[in-house]
Amino acid sequence: VRISTAPGIAGHWLVPHVPGFHAEYPGLELEFVTESWPASVRRREADIVIRLYGPGEENLIGRKIGRLGVGFYASKDYAAKFGLPSRREEWAEHTILGFAGSSAHQELSRWSAHVTRNAPSFIRFSSQTDTVHAVRSGIGIAALTCLTGDRYPELLRISPEKLYSATDIWLLAHPDLKDTPPVRATMDFLTAKAKADRTKLAGR
Repeated sequence: VRISTAPGIAGHWLVPHVPGFHAEYPGLELEFVTESWPASVRRREADIVIRLYGPGEENLIGRKIGRLGVGFYASKDYAAKFGLPSRREEWAEHTILGFAGSSAHQELSRWSAHVTRNAPSFIRFSSQTDTVHAVRSGIGIAALTCLTGDRYPELLRISPEKLYSATDIWLLAHPDLKDTPPVRATMDFLTAKAKADRTKLAGR
């Protein structure tokens, strides 16, 4: 079963559940297609897609399985050297890591720009993986999914009660595939794990 999703969701959420999936369904093989922009299920580039927007005009079949939280993160070293913004006007005094080619991170990019009042970005990344490396290196502050940011003890979430956003996570499949046993088993497994991990995914 080929699953398309973002690298962060694959690496930080799906991969830890692979042993459990294999134990429950030893005859099924999983293939992860990890790109910033999901593969097309309609063109059969994937059997299942996990993404942050619904079926749209593709008429895919599926459901919301949770919420993915987002916050602002900085390294402890950065905070020790420069402090952290506590008021909106202070964002201009900090190094903001932005998004390049933001179509794949449209909501994240828009929210980041709104909160930081379009403070100049020192550097932009098209990959959240590269953004995480930059934040962990102490280069600056960036908006990250809580699923990613919370896993690193050297990172701090800035004003978690105030600076927080979340979006729906959708699990979708082609209508011709949704009732095939492998796809149905995989979707049921992922739905159950998302329910169990809802706090981790939401970041609160």
